[in-house]
Amino acid sequence: MHVVICGGGVIGACTGYFLARRGIDVTVVERSEVASSASGKAGGFLALDWCAGSPLDALARRSFALHASLSGEVDGDWGYQRMTAYSGLVVPDRDERRHVAAELDWLSDGVIIGAQLSTTDTTAIVHPRSFTLAMMRAAELRGARLRHGQVTGVVRRGDAIDGVDVDGETMRADAFVIAMGPWSLRAAEWLQLPAVFGSRVPAWSTTPGQTCLPKLSFSTIRRRTETSLQSKSSRAPTAAPMSPPSPRKLRCRCTLPTSNRTPVQSTDSRRSASACRRRSVPAGSSPGKPAFVR
Repeated sequence: MHVVICGGGVIGACTGYFLARRGIDVTVVERSEVASSASGKAGGFLALDWCAGSPLDALARRSFALHASLSGEVDGDWGYQRMTAYSGLVVPDRDERRHVAAELDWLSDGVIIGAQLSTTDTTAIVHPRSFTLAMMRAAELRGARLRHGQVTGVVRRGDAIDGVDVDGETMRADAFVIAMGPWSLRAAEWLQLPAVFGSRVPAWSTTPGQTCLPKLSFSTIRRRTETSLQSKSSRAPTAAPMSPPSPRKLRCRCTLPTSNRTPVQSTDSRRSASACRRRSVPAGSSPGKPAFVR
């Protein structure tokens, strides 16, 4: 049996690995590079029971256990580690609590811990790009093939799908997996699939200046805004970033797509210093630095 997987993100790489491990002939088709988009830039956060009570609960629990077992099965340093998570608040510079020491010594002054969200029994983290690349390498070691090319359509034989068009060439297979992330919307033009849409969301990453502890803080940064759309006294909460435990030296980087459309590849996004400042720094803080850095 031959299976063609369209997309070389984490879903495509993992699907390829588990199929190849079972002796299935697998080809993964990727237009750009493995883990070049969301799979290489996600949070990489794993939670055992944060979907409890939802239809995703069983999947989340199975995924948590699989990542733990894969850490001893798949070679490479992809950063798997158990960790403790907390919720918290980064107060503005003008707040009297801005220079009060945090309860946890690995956080900067002005970070108020709200609650402990988990323990090392229930949460973990991986490096998303390294994990995806490791899974693709493991799949290839078990016989899977990686083909660089763009899938542009399907080839039908009657009511059945006989192959996919890859850069003008027909690639035939017995089964096909659509794993193209937000670009799966294109496949809805060829198949009866539910529409999948991507969102334009700024992302920022930090580089620690020291060894990180196995702990994570979900911090809501609040800042005072001064725009024509909001009064000077208004307080606007930003998104809730994951605050890495490195209090001394971090580099912050934000990227935005160059247009409102989902970019074709990661190179179609650009660095945005203004977005970094808007989303990560209260008014009055040093530009380009997250508020919890000292």
